[in-house]
Amino acid sequence: MKKGLPVFAFILILFAAGDVFAVDMTSLDKVAIFMSKAKVLSILGASQEVVTLGKGLKVEVYPVESALPLTHSGCIYGQDGVLMGQSFVFQGHTAGKIADRLKKHGFTPLPQKDGALRFAGVDDDTGRPLVAAISENDNLTTITTFEKAFYEAHVQ
Repeated sequence: MKKGLPVFAFILILFAAGDVFAVDMTSLDKVAIFMSKAKVLSILGASQEVVTLGKGLKVEVYPVESALPLTHSGCIYGQDGVLMGQSFVFQGHTAGKIADRLKKHGFTPLPQKDGALRFAGVDDDTGRPLVAAISENDNLTTITTFEKAFYEAHVQ
């Protein structure tokens, strides 16, 4: 696939070598779109790094422990400090498997954009509409889910 959101994946690699506290899957599963930043921090703790992507989006990056092929997660907040997007970085070429899983959970394909697979669906925690973008670059696959209105206003 072409480059789209994979810039996030490259940035994560740069920080992966650091010796920092890593989050676990149980904690990640407690985090949901529309949580306040304070609530997310109470669950995950401080991020390893904050990275600014295109269009000024800031991603708080967390290494993930004992969950291979998942290696990193990222939280994207709106101006008001509310969680509006989450990213997950996996080792390997797993876009097809992730896309199949999204479809199995009711997500429908959208037209590709900049080489990224995109899907529309509903957040199982909040019932709110989401947009998911999946991209591959080198040996990493990144899926980023956004609250739909945030995606349309800040990402699309």
